[in-house]
Amino acid sequence: MEEGNSPVRRWKDLNIDMLVKIIQSFDLFLFISFVPQVCLAWQSACSDQRLWKRLDLSVMQSNFIRVSIPPYIYVDTPSREKLIRILKIFLNLSRGNILTLIFHYNLYVDNNQLTYTTKRCPRLKLLVIPTWEN
Repeated sequence: MEEGNSPVRRWKDLNIDMLVKIIQSFDLFLFISFVPQVCLAWQSACSDQRLWKRLDLSVMQSNFIRVSIPPYIYVDTPSREKLIRILKIFLNLSRGNILTLIFHYNLYVDNNQLTYTTKRCPRLKLLVIPTWEN
């Protein structure tokens, strides 16, 4: 694709500020699914702290059933596994830089998931979690 003296530019050579701006335009789940696989420079840019001021998981919900015995809720296995998988990906990419974390009202986060998340987010200033009635 090189014509004459025109230089070939590579994604990996793009300025980090430009990469971050491009990455910010992606949907959250497209971001974790494809962007880190573009090249090493993009994977590195995915961990830029500017991307991790706020992690909004309010689009995620669990499939659950309220029950009359503790813990008063049953969450199906796929929902539980999806949440922990997504948390691991985001928390690895963020490298502890998340300042605000938002969960959806209908996303059940168990104690183990919440503990794991808070330990991996030492800079967390605001945690928005759903309230559950027993």
